Amino acid sequence: MRGFKSALATVAALAAFAGVGVAASPAQAATYCSTKGQTYICEYGVSTMRFANGTKEEFVVGADHAVWTNWTRSDGSWNGWMSMGGWVQSRIYATPEQENSTSLLYIIATGSDGNDWARVRHSNGYWTSWQPRCFAIPEGHNCA
Repeated sequence: MRGFKSALATVAALAAFAGVGVAASPAQAATYCSTKGQTYICEYGVSTMRFANGTKEEFVVGADHAVWTNWTRSDGSWNGWMSMGGWVQSRIYATPEQENSTSLLYIIATGSDGNDWARVRHSNGYWTSWQPRCFAIPEGHNCA
């Protein structure tokens, strides 16, 4: 029994040491910023797209790592933030589509798996779901 207690005390001491080691070197924490009432990861910034009709749309990576978007109404007021889901770890790149396309823009960001993911916005306002970048935008850069 005495050997068991000694072994238990040794394990407890090692666990306590390991706990102190983890606490002594905290993970790098994200810095958060805020815009129009939405908290986002500062490192990834705010991506902005302006349409021909004057509508402005912004994208941020929220504290939850989801993509959030907000856009202006015809009177210039902001609609309000809406989640586009996903889990990203990069800036969001918003790129306009060609004029003869049925889509207005696409956004690309790096997902939790380290791959680029995209969503496409069509002229009717419909957004596709998140898809691997080259599947969503087959003619895109490095998509052969």
